[in-house]
Amino acid sequence: FPLTFSQKITQPLSVFDYDKKKNYRLLITQGKNVLMYNTNAQVVDGFTFKSANNTINSQPKHFRMSGKDYLTFKTDNKLYILDRRGKTRVKPKTSNNFSDESIYLYKNKFTTTTKNGNLFSVNTKGNTAIENLNLSKNHSLQTTSKTLVSLTDNKLTIKSRTIELDFGNYTDPIIFYINDKIYISVTDLQSQKIYLFDSLAKPITNFPVYG
Repeated sequence: FPLTFSQKITQPLSVFDYDKKKNYRLLITQGKNVLMYNTNAQVVDGFTFKSANNTINSQPKHFRMSGKDYLTFKTDNKLYILDRRGKTRVKPKTSNNFSDESIYLYKNKFTTTTKNGNLFSVNTKGNTAIENLNLSKNHSLQTTSKTLVSLTDNKLTIKSRTIELDFGNYTDPIIFYINDKIYISVTDLQSQKIYLFDSLAKPITNFPVYG
């Protein structure tokens, strides 16, 4: 380190610690390609993934379920679910036109959105499902394992409850998990107001605040 690359890095750096032993893996995304390094800046030989079918549009993420590792990322029309060596672990039985939203593990399914605002999910057997969330093309998504939060235009939905915010220019929602409680924040960049809600979509006292 530092490493210099001849081609542009197109997604944020991903850092994985599969077994919580500080044996870190650093993933660099360059267009269609994912490169894996160790902490000595050496290429990890065991990672065999070659390249995606098109430009990767989401940051690679790592999930663990039932003792198995899953590496996920996607292009505009293909979702990749790999093992830690870069081989296909789950092959989705259908595909779609995907948005640039991240991939989340929601209700034990790999979940993201399509370009037209539907929720797309894949289970570990590759079975896929589509759910209409009435999102516009300009939307954002955040989830925990059991809580789904979406923002479309000025409508913030937390689980099944929808709040209509004042019209503005909002950041993506952020989920905080503090003292066994979930909180969701969004910031209106136009009015410079930070809103905070609980998991029942109730506003927290003294919010919004300036910021």
